[in-house]
Amino acid sequence: MALLSSMGMSTCIGGFDRVEYFNCMSKFDLNTRTWHEAAPMYYRRCYVSVTVLNGSIYAMGGNDGHTRHSSAERYRPETNQWSHIAPMHEQRSDASCTTLNNKIYICGGFNGNECLQTCEYYIPENNQWTMITPMSCRRSGIGVIAYADHVYAVGGFDGNVRLRSVEAYDPTTNTWHEVPSMMTTRSNFGIEVINDQLFVVGGFNGFSTSYNVEQYDITTDTWSGVCDMAIFRSALSCCVVSGFPNMARYTFPRHALPLLDLQDGGLLESVESNS
Repeated sequence: MALLSSMGMSTCIGGFDRVEYFNCMSKFDLNTRTWHEAAPMYYRRCYVSVTVLNGSIYAMGGNDGHTRHSSAERYRPETNQWSHIAPMHEQRSDASCTTLNNKIYICGGFNGNECLQTCEYYIPENNQWTMITPMSCRRSGIGVIAYADHVYAVGGFDGNVRLRSVEAYDPTTNTWHEVPSMMTTRSNFGIEVINDQLFVVGGFNGFSTSYNVEQYDITTDTWSGVCDMAIFRSALSCCVVSGFPNMARYTFPRHALPLLDLQDGGLLESVESNS
């Protein structure tokens, strides 16, 4: 299941409940605190990559239980409809994506046979995917995020070990450069940028599910630990929500968070995937 924020809603897309692979999408209205079903995707997708560009939601790749997808589709909220877009060059599940300069970048993943180091971007105006320079290593269960005018590829699994390493892609030169490594190894974790800091949350460290959280500051070029979660989480997804009037209803003292998690399933801070 993938989580993102769009148009004053938090949206959960796809997933797996250990029995069925889903093509459904549910929206959480932040003002009314209610869930609504939206139009389903064309394909069932777990380990799907999702992002928002120009008000539309894009879902790419994933696994339907039989096939890793190269297919991709776009959701328009104003019509509540999904439509096919051009397929990617690679089959990808467990990849990650982001938007930068009106392009969608997707990196890494697993094609059913091997972890991938390839990356590509999509331009909606010409409905075309273009391959870019590959990352320095294979990364499945990767975190990808736009930060400081670069595309950051963080952690993941290379087919042998979980990774701490980080690299950043410069679109102006089509090159990757090394960034200081995280403090801990992790794959299948949450990643987001808030207040000009890059945060990584939970995941799997190669031995156990993690509750660890750390942040990267580009001005100091360093990683540092921050307050850990109260619950171990892997295969989770995070999103940043801002600009709605009832923010105080979602703000709680730290000591109240474990009870909140039991009652409300963790709300919007992080959602653990069942895929």
